[in-house]
Amino acid sequence: MEGVAVVKMATTAHATSRCTSTDGAKKKTPSRLEKQAPSNITSNESASSLKSSVFLVLLALQIGIQPELMKWYAKDATNVSLRITVIGILKILVALVPLVWTGEWRCEFSSWSSRVALRTTVLPALIYSVQDYLNQTAVVILDGVTYNVLNQTKIIWTALLVYVMLGQKQSSVQVVALVVLVASAVLIAVGGQSHDGSQAKSSIEDDVLRVTGMGRAAIAAVLSAFAGTIIQKALQKEARNAYMVTLELSAINIACCVWSNAANRITSSSTSHHDEGAAAAAASLWTGWTFMTFVTLLVQALGGVLVGFVIKYSGNIKKSFAVVGGLLLTAACESVVNETEFGVAGYIATGLATLSTMLYTKFPPTAFAPTPRLRKTEDASASDESTESSSDDEDNPAKRLIPAA
Repeated sequence: MEGVAVVKMATTAHATSRCTSTDGAKKKTPSRLEKQAPSNITSNESASSLKSSVFLVLLALQIGIQPELMKWYAKDATNVSLRITVIGILKILVALVPLVWTGEWRCEFSSWSSRVALRTTVLPALIYSVQDYLNQTAVVILDGVTYNVLNQTKIIWTALLVYVMLGQKQSSVQVVALVVLVASAVLIAVGGQSHDGSQAKSSIEDDVLRVTGMGRAAIAAVLSAFAGTIIQKALQKEARNAYMVTLELSAINIACCVWSNAANRITSSSTSHHDEGAAAAAASLWTGWTFMTFVTLLVQALGGVLVGFVIKYSGNIKKSFAVVGGLLLTAACESVVNETEFGVAGYIATGLATLSTMLYTKFPPTAFAPTPRLRKTEDASASDESTESSSDDEDNPAKRLIPAA
């Protein structure tokens, strides 16, 4: 679940649910008075602009540095299930903070329904569990540029699945952007890294490892798009708080990881007849863990929250600039810090992925609103009063979850 956002889960939009719809209506009434105070409007706009810039920079840093942090500090933590479990716990904490801070947790937990949760989140959570495992194993194998480019291919699969499952078409420019993104993925797969003579001797093993990592990253991108589309389809009928969905996804993900660890320990204990073997297996859970490992996983857990705030204060178009900045930052880290040589194909692939991301986000399909039918004055006024809250829910981004970063 990406940088889920909180839901990659490839991706989460920060929104308000039905519990705060009445509060939102109350907050709209002072807007008439704000028209008489231009200074307040100017200060609010400047504050919003500052928040927008700060969250854009933070998201770009998170996207750009995350693959490098995983290679530097999480690679030695070989127990992948434990890493995913810790990330899930951190996501739960991150999601609980705004719920408690705003006081929404009482209404959300009191109105929580297990049937709605089963209907909307169980299947995507299981898919995200597999995707998280593939991502966690791929990010420590591949260089940051290759991983980020392959991770961006989830846009292709999201566009395809949204069209098949939801009937939403793409604009002509978006189709061109998807073709460009496919070209970048092919270039990064074929071109790869440029090796000198000293590194060429072990190229066979390196190539096998690289192909394995690329395959896992590519499959993870498909699963991320599939799970995100399922959630989007389910939440079109359910106005839910994105943080509550994050809690459910993280809880199911943790349960899957705990079950996996328990099964592995039972298997290892059945094959080992000594207590020393069981003690070694328990100690191996935390082998390679340091303080920076927890910091790295916390940065990943915060990715989904940053995506939500960027969409809230900047919109989806400006979010693409943060993604582009993250791609360029990853390339700079790999080239300068890790001294990785990508060759011409690697740099061209990065440029194509950057271009495709900007084109796809800036040129969405044009939506044509249907012409409303004429009604009687009394019916129209009654309809306006009865549908005011429902129209707010439709505009609420809680109905859709956008894959992370």
